[in-house]
Amino acid sequence: MNSGRLHPLLVPLAGVTGLVIGWWLLAQQVPDSILPGPGPVMDHLAAALSDATIWKDTAFTLTNVMASFLIAVVGGTLLGLWAASSPVIERLLHPMVVVIEAAPTIAWLVLAILWLGLGAGPPILVGVSMALPLIVIATSHGLRQIDAGLMDMAHVYRLSRWTRLTRILLPSLALTLAGAASGALSVAWRGIIMAEAFSASHGLGPSLWGSYLYGEINDVYAVILWIILLGLTLEYLLVHPTRKLIRRRLRHE
Repeated sequence: MNSGRLHPLLVPLAGVTGLVIGWWLLAQQVPDSILPGPGPVMDHLAAALSDATIWKDTAFTLTNVMASFLIAVVGGTLLGLWAASSPVIERLLHPMVVVIEAAPTIAWLVLAILWLGLGAGPPILVGVSMALPLIVIATSHGLRQIDAGLMDMAHVYRLSRWTRLTRILLPSLALTLAGAASGALSVAWRGIIMAEAFSASHGLGPSLWGSYLYGEINDVYAVILWIILLGLTLEYLLVHPTRKLIRRRLRHE
C-alpha cells in the first residue's frame, strides 16, 4: 500500500532529478556567465528566500495569476456555453475569440498599458487574453461531444435550464474544462510574468528583468528556478488533484 502511494510522487521526482543532472552536465560545457551550475543557483535562491522581498514579489504575481485565471475560467465557460446555445451566436463570437488569440502578447501588453496604466492591471489583462480563448474553445467543443440522447431526455422530461446546466452540461464538461484550465493556468502564468517585467514595479517579472539588467546571472537563474518551482507547485497541488477529484466523482467513487 505504501509503495502504491509513493509511486505517483516518485515518477515526477525522477523526472526532475534527470533535468537537474542534465543541467549540471550542460553547465560543465559552457561558461558560468551563460549557464551556472545547479549548486550556485540554488545557493542564490536560498539566500533570496531568506529575504522578505521575494515573498512580496511572489504574492503579487500569484495574486495576478489567480485573478486572471478565475476571470478566464468563469468568463470563458459562460461564453462557451453561450456560443454552443446557437449556431448564430457561435459564428458571431468565433471571430472575436480568434482576434484575442491571434494578437501577440506584446500587443496586448501595449494596449493594456495604454488603457490601464502601470501596475497590476496590464498583467491581469494579458493573462486573461492568453487564457480566455482556451476555455471558450474547450467549452464550446466539449458541448458538441455531449450525448444528444441525454439532451433529448432532458427535453422530454422538461428539465429546467438550471438542472440541465448543473446535472448534464457541467458534469459532462468537467474533465475537458480541467484539461483546458491546466493549459490556461500555464499560459497565464508565463504571460503575466512577462507583462510584469515591463508594466509593474513589483512581482517576479521585474525581479527577473532587473537581475538580467544588472548582470546578476546567478540571480537570473535563481528567479527562473523559483518561477518553475511555483509552477510545479500549482500543477501538483491545485490542477492535478482537481482532475483526480473530478475523475472520482464521475466514476461515483
